[in-house]
Amino acid sequence: MRRLADHDHTPPARAGGGSGARDSGATSLELALLTPILLLVMLLVVQFAMVYHARHVALAAAQGGARVARSEVTGDWKGRSEQTARSQVQQFGSRLLGNSRTEAGGDGDERWVEVSGEAVQVIPFFTFRVHQRSGGPIECYRPDVGAGTRCGEGP
Repeated sequence: MRRLADHDHTPPARAGGGSGARDSGATSLELALLTPILLLVMLLVVQFAMVYHARHVALAAAQGGARVARSEVTGDWKGRSEQTARSQVQQFGSRLLGNSRTEAGGDGDERWVEVSGEAVQVIPFFTFRVHQRSGGPIECYRPDVGAGTRCGEGP
């Protein structure tokens, strides 16, 4: 067996795998390049979460307004249903749904309420519009007597 002399021994390789002089500062450069991309991804996630939540606020307000529109047979059902939807936007998140607008309508035995607005802006220069609609048939009591009675009409 041959014994190695002290001058034949080479030092172990560095943990980084290369020469130390050429790699110094590479990690700082990589971090400086990746940080804006990571921040943008985080802002996109927050922006889409705000849009998602604003859609839920608009839908809940539209459903509340539609409940009023469908249950009131006569009178100013449009005004009351729009007011209900506006008050629910204020209650649920007026800051989440900016420039909100409500509109009620109906045709025949159907009534609906639409709520629209702008979601909170997290990313500059991007505006996301939210639009939700809820509606259904008019709910009213129809007695069993007589044929073809309509809502609001007696026998």
